Amino acid sequence: MLYRYKARASDGSVVYGSQQAQSNAQVLQWLRERALYPIEIEEAKERAAKTLKERLQTMSTIKLKDKAVFFRQLATMLQAGITLGTALDMLADQTENKRFAEAIRDVKTMVDRGTALSAAMATKKEFSKLMVAIARAGEEGGVLESSLERLATFLERQDELRKKIVSASTYPAVVMSFALLVVFLLVTVIMPRFAGVFEDLDVELPLPTRIVFAASMWLSHHWYLPVGLVLLIILGVYVMAKNKSTKKKLDAFRLKLPLFGDIWKKSVLARTFRTFAALVQAGVPILSALEMTGGVSGNSVVEDAFAQLSDQAKRGASLGETAKKIMVIPPLAAHMIAVGEQTGKLEEMVDKVADWFEFELDEKIKRLTSVLEPLLIVFVGGVVALVVFAVFMPIIGSIQGLLAGA
Repeated sequence: MLYRYKARASDGSVVYGSQQAQSNAQVLQWLRERALYPIEIEEAKERAAKTLKERLQTMSTIKLKDKAVFFRQLATMLQAGITLGTALDMLADQTENKRFAEAIRDVKTMVDRGTALSAAMATKKEFSKLMVAIARAGEEGGVLESSLERLATFLERQDELRKKIVSASTYPAVVMSFALLVVFLLVTVIMPRFAGVFEDLDVELPLPTRIVFAASMWLSHHWYLPVGLVLLIILGVYVMAKNKSTKKKLDAFRLKLPLFGDIWKKSVLARTFRTFAALVQAGVPILSALEMTGGVSGNSVVEDAFAQLSDQAKRGASLGETAKKIMVIPPLAAHMIAVGEQTGKLEEMVDKVADWFEFELDEKIKRLTSVLEPLLIVFVGGVVALVVFAVFMPIIGSIQGLLAGA
C-alpha cells in the first residue's frame, strides 16, 4: 500500500512524501530510521492501471554514473546562480532513468515547500545515507556546491572501481563458460555417437576409452544432476548471505579464496576507505563517518572492523593504533592512518590509502589475467586432447589389427 506522510526533519523543516509499506506502523518505523518526526500519515489511493513499461521503468536500477552526473550538474547549476528548485526541475526533465527522474521530482516538490535538500533526499531510497550525510554537511557548512562536487567525484571513482572488478571477472567467466560448453557438447553429443559406431563395429575398446565413453553416456542421460548441484550450491550461497551468522563466515571465506580472495579484499577496502575519506572531507564528524562507512562496505568482516574502529574512537583511542590490531587492515594502511592522525591530515591520508588499494587492485587484476589465460587454454586443450585420444585409440588399434592380418 502507498502511504503519504507529513513529517518534521531534525532541522525543523516540514517534509512531505510517500512510501510503500504494509502498514501505518511500518511507515512510522521508516520515518524514525531517517530522523523524521511524523506529523500526519494517511493511506493514499494508487493509480490503478500502470502499463508494463511503466512498471519496468520504476523497477529499473539506477547506475552510479547517472547519480554522479546528477550531482555534478546540480553543483554546476547552483554555482551558476540557478535556484535549487529550478535546477532540480531541469535535471528531472533530462534524466533518462524514469525511476530516478521521479525521485528527483519528489525532492523538488519538497524543496519548493521549504524542506532542505538533504532532508528531502532522506525520504527517497534512491539516495543513500552517505549522499544525504554529505549534502547535509554541505548545507550546515554553507558549502553545498563543493560538497555536491565531492560527492560526484566520489561516485565517479566508485563507478570506475566497479568497472575494474567487472572487467576482471568477465574474461575468465566467458572463457570458462565457453570451455564448459565445449566439454558438455563433446561428452553428451559427440562421444555417445562414437560409442555407438564402435559398438556396431564390435571393436574391443582400451580402458581409457571405456572410461571416457561410460562417463559421457552417464552425463548424456543424467545431465540434470550436475546442473542441479550447481543450482543447489548457488541457492545455498544465497541463503547463507541472507543469514547474519552464516554471512560472516561466507564473507570471511570470500576474502581467503585463492586468486580471487585478495582481489575481493582490496576492492572492498578501496571502496570502504574511499567512502570514509569522502565523508570526512565533506565535514561529516569522524564518529558518524565511521559508523556509516562500515554499513556500505558490503562485507561483514570489514563492517565489523569499522565498528571496532568506531567503538575505540568513542573511548578516545587512536584510529591508527586500533587499525594496527585489526587483521583485515594491512599494516601499511594502518601506519598511513596513524601518520594522518598525527599530522592533522587524516582525510588526505585515508584518501591515499584508498588510492593505494586501487593501485594494488589494478596490479592483482593484471597478474590474474596473465595467469588465468594460459591456464584456461591448457584446460580446454587438455579436455579436447583427452577426448580425441580416447576416440582415436580404438581406431588406431583396429588399423594395426587389419595391417597385421594382411
